[in-house]
Amino acid sequence: MYKNKWIRDIIALFPITICVFLQMMVVNNVYAQSQESKEFWEVNPGYDSYVPNVIAVLPMDNFSLEPEMEVVLYDEVYTRLQSKGYRRVSVEKVRKVMDELGIQTPGQLQGISLERLGNILNAEAVLMGQVDQSADIHKGTFDAVVVSCSLRLIHCKSGELLWRGEQWRTAHRQWQIDPFNAILNLLAHSSDSRPDRIAWLVQEMLKTLPAGKVIIEKDNLLQRAQEIRTTN
Repeated sequence: MYKNKWIRDIIALFPITICVFLQMMVVNNVYAQSQESKEFWEVNPGYDSYVPNVIAVLPMDNFSLEPEMEVVLYDEVYTRLQSKGYRRVSVEKVRKVMDELGIQTPGQLQGISLERLGNILNAEAVLMGQVDQSADIHKGTFDAVVVSCSLRLIHCKSGELLWRGEQWRTAHRQWQIDPFNAILNLLAHSSDSRPDRIAWLVQEMLKTLPAGKVIIEKDNLLQRAQEIRTTN
């Protein structure tokens, strides 16, 4: 009789034990994650003398093994640049000029005079950049996702480097030995996509870019921006 009661008590406590065990595993999983970010940026001391009104965002380069990351970088830079107070040469015009000049890869831009390019694009400066890293690192029970990008703004007529920024972000994870936590790690690790990480890097980099001379007015109802050139 007592033996049967003891067995029933164990069975009754079994679901509670499982729930506590799973919660402990999830907590351990959370503490196994960490984010690390690094940045570097510099602004030309004479920026105010060169500050451009119109910027052309040139095709981005990709030195990572992840395809299409340069497209993500380009789109993020082009979209966010307007809020910094600069007019942008349209994407269509930049593409058309690249085709006319026979530029198929960003590396070929090194053979083109920036002054000439600026005249063709009607831009005072060009914004160039690249994805330096976008990769997974697996070492035993250690796992990390590393993403890094860099941007530079160059004055077309003088060739002066006006601004540059670099951002690194690494998501570290210590994988658990048990299969359940391994699955949780995998799901959590893939929830933050590479494009999301690049978007964050661009956001942080452009925070260090000095504001331009174009005032941005936002319509609170339509969330649209209009560019107005300031008067000197």
